[in-house]
Amino acid sequence: MKINCRKIVTCFFVLVLIFPLLENAEPKKALISFTAYHTPSEVSGIVKDIAAANSSFAKMHTLAATPGKNEMVILELGPEVGQTKKKLPAVLVAANMHGNVPISTEAALSLIQQIVDQADVRKDKTWYIIPIGNPDAAWNYFKKPLKTDTRNSRPYNDDKDDRIDEDGTDDLDGNGIITTMRVKSPNGQWMPVEGEPRLMKRADWIKGEKGVYKLYTEGIDNDEDGEYNEDGPGGVNIGINFPHLFHFFTATGGTWAGSEAETYNLFKFVFQHPEIAMTISFGDDNFCLNPPRSGRRETGDYSKIKIPKFIASEFGYDADKTYTMEEIMEKAKEMVPPDFELTESMVAGFLGLGAAANPQPEDLKFYTEISDQYKEFLKKNKMEQKRLDPAEDKDGSFELWSYYQLGVPSFALDFWTPPKPEEKKEEGGFTPDKLEAMSNDDFIALGEEKIDAFLKSSGAPGGIKAKMIIEMVKSGQMTTKKMAEMMRQMPKPKSSEGADQNEKAILQFSDKELQGKGFVDWKTFKHPTLGEVEIGGFAPFLNNTPPASLLDSLLKSQTPWVFELAKKLPCMKIAKTEVKNLESGIYRVKVWVENTGYLPYPTAMGERNQQIPPVVITLKGEGIKIIDGKPRSFISKLRGHDAGMVQWLIHTAKPVQLHIDVSTPSAWSDTKTISIEPGPGGAK
Repeated sequence: MKINCRKIVTCFFVLVLIFPLLENAEPKKALISFTAYHTPSEVSGIVKDIAAANSSFAKMHTLAATPGKNEMVILELGPEVGQTKKKLPAVLVAANMHGNVPISTEAALSLIQQIVDQADVRKDKTWYIIPIGNPDAAWNYFKKPLKTDTRNSRPYNDDKDDRIDEDGTDDLDGNGIITTMRVKSPNGQWMPVEGEPRLMKRADWIKGEKGVYKLYTEGIDNDEDGEYNEDGPGGVNIGINFPHLFHFFTATGGTWAGSEAETYNLFKFVFQHPEIAMTISFGDDNFCLNPPRSGRRETGDYSKIKIPKFIASEFGYDADKTYTMEEIMEKAKEMVPPDFELTESMVAGFLGLGAAANPQPEDLKFYTEISDQYKEFLKKNKMEQKRLDPAEDKDGSFELWSYYQLGVPSFALDFWTPPKPEEKKEEGGFTPDKLEAMSNDDFIALGEEKIDAFLKSSGAPGGIKAKMIIEMVKSGQMTTKKMAEMMRQMPKPKSSEGADQNEKAILQFSDKELQGKGFVDWKTFKHPTLGEVEIGGFAPFLNNTPPASLLDSLLKSQTPWVFELAKKLPCMKIAKTEVKNLESGIYRVKVWVENTGYLPYPTAMGERNQQIPPVVITLKGEGIKIIDGKPRSFISKLRGHDAGMVQWLIHTAKPVQLHIDVSTPSAWSDTKTISIEPGPGGAK
């Protein structure tokens, strides 16, 4: 038999070159099971497998090796994988930054699965997804004894003695769970709740109550210094190691912002990827349900502002005098072009009046609207059942850093809290939900007596009275919707017996849905130093981690909301061009650039901190001379569905192609070519 070597070689190259292309033609389905929670090692393995199986649009990056020898990984998904310079915007999703919210990691895996399986959601943008931002702490959910601890594994001397990590918790009763010890003491501050002795409340001496117990975390005084569990293994909570409102000298925040490899390398990654247009945090707070919290104390005083000398001498202010912001604005507006929009935020940033601590009012408008849309989304997906409120956002968190310092739209999502018991009718005849459904006129018609009763039952500060609220509603300063939202964010009043309402709800969930396994009944234990104690209380993770049997339905119903958020990204398009022949070879060229997206570019906070570059409009053409205008023009801000115009005067003596390019790093780009024919024709 004669062997044709040329055919064999040809077949070999077909196998080598064509088969890999066929293999990557269709994405490998991300078959992730959500019947159990995944360990950090399993998560890393899943991400590696997905990246390897879908190399045409997926790539894994290792951001950091943690002190506990775990990997902090990020999965990149999109059409520009492998390209150094990205032209498409990106969404960064960071899950479980505190390490104690296992469902947030499962939500990140669910999102990855959907992006892999749905080509349309990754065709025009990049996704960066961090499934676990704090892998060291995340391991606590999978180890015995079970305990909640948000710190990574960096050794840290919490009690500033001559030893490190020597006094942690101990599973004294051997049940595999770290709970609470209560010890009878003459100067105890805690007492059982009347009618529900499993729960504890702080004794209120104003009401004549006397404390019975001291409370400790379960454990012994390992280092014999008189303190209990004050220096356990671990150091820093990655979730509060970010710069905005970072707190120094705390037990878990770190020595300085960005002190950990996990946070520092995330900073580097973000600043190396200016295409990141939005961040979304998966954890235990929720900016979509409740817009970012206001009410923090601002660090700047805008009523008595002293102008630094080098600025005062340059702009005609008196450095020895104090000004109000209004006075500064009045003078500053005289110094800028008539069409330049000068804001207080810009002036505050220029004068260095301190970090912003509250969301900008302009941004709260879109956060509030998106919150309404999110609630409709939940209702459509049969997820509108009442549940306990998500946790408040924390100072030093990833989501606050993203909004306040990066200046991008920053959203946070939680995926489960225990169901809220059916609301009893409050004194005054209505609940916050009923208030939200009322018109302003209906609210005013309730009268002062009923409104005062409602304010009292909702925990409003004593100085807020019905008359004041009614006047604010009449003037338009307050609405029933806004008031209901504020009431929900206030600390919940104690029940008549003094129990914490959230604890009552969690205990009810444990009894009803978990057959009591969420609460360890108090049992006597002979402690080596404290004597007779009782050990019991809530099991770790009970307040934010549902049974694994609920995972699949919870994730399928909620993670698609992320795609709705991504649809709202700002997007720059050339809306219209106009060329007018002014004779003698001179033409006026106008270009209108429209933000066709919903969100502004940039946010009001981004405008204040000047982190987001402007929209750049470039005009090029061979043989043209620009008489008025610049080859590179800028539009500093465009609200959603708003347009801005730039114009030039140019001269050309021959036919020319004008190339107009609109570019941004994070809001798409656009181009258009205009033909100019000197003479009566003008332009095409």
